[in-house]
Amino acid sequence: MTEYTISLQAYAKAVLHCAKYSHASVHGLLLAEKKDGKVRMVDAIPLAHNWTQLTPMFDVALQQAQLYAKAKGWSVSGYYVAYEDTETTQLSASGALLARAVSASSGEDIVAFVIDAKKLGPGSTQPGLVPYVSVDSQWKEQTAVFTGAKPKGGAATFVLENNRVQAATLKLVAERADIGIHDFDEHLDDVTLDWLQNSALSERIRTA
Repeated sequence: MTEYTISLQAYAKAVLHCAKYSHASVHGLLLAEKKDGKVRMVDAIPLAHNWTQLTPMFDVALQQAQLYAKAKGWSVSGYYVAYEDTETTQLSASGALLARAVSASSGEDIVAFVIDAKKLGPGSTQPGLVPYVSVDSQWKEQTAVFTGAKPKGGAATFVLENNRVQAATLKLVAERADIGIHDFDEHLDDVTLDWLQNSALSERIRTA
């Protein structure tokens, strides 16, 4: 059983990416540090808001993200996607293909998360992440997650790193911090934009 912890940096960046391009589908990568069977998602790298298919640009972005993660002693261990249709929480066929491409390139099992926009409001008690893991070559939704309940049958567990992750992220969304996040799409139009680290935003999240 693997225990996954989602940090504020990873959660907030994924949600802010979704908020910035609420009119579109967006996707990105999650970076992790691993120790003793535990996986901590430490950061997120936003990829795109113009395309969510397997393209040469996806391969280029993934390779750069992997090099960045390796330099930090991390790994690319997750994929996230938020769909234009905010009612959708099922991992699409293209999403499954991209997640499998990340897994194959990383040489390890990863987790795919669909962002549930309905759970991103101030009244929600649950994080807006729906996790999927690959079981027998099929992506299976994980239930009873982020509840603190012990999963059945040795299933993976998912928790936020602390009880301020959701509140801090909501505060950042309300303050329009999403303006400061840049994805690989934007970087292609303006190479000065910091899509890998989003350094200024990272500091703002750290102090949120």
